[in-house]
Amino acid sequence: MKPVMAKLSGTYKGKLDVIFIDVKKDHDTARRFGVYMIPVQVFLDKEGKEFHRHVGFYPFDEIAPVLMKAGI
Repeated sequence: MKPVMAKLSGTYKGKLDVIFIDVKKDHDTARRFGVYMIPVQVFLDKEGKEFHRHVGFYPFDEIAPVLMKAGI
């Protein structure tokens, strides 16, 4: 997922913050977001409310429409 995350970060620079959490090291954050499988992508709005979640590899071409629908 790192190459996809890098592309998202570059494509949506200034509109989207892409944050990678190593859940093997940061157990508290994993619990906070209910991450029990990896990889998982959790999309939050400006207020921190989750608006989309996906488990497994997530290609850029499938993420872009989700972001467009969210107004990003």
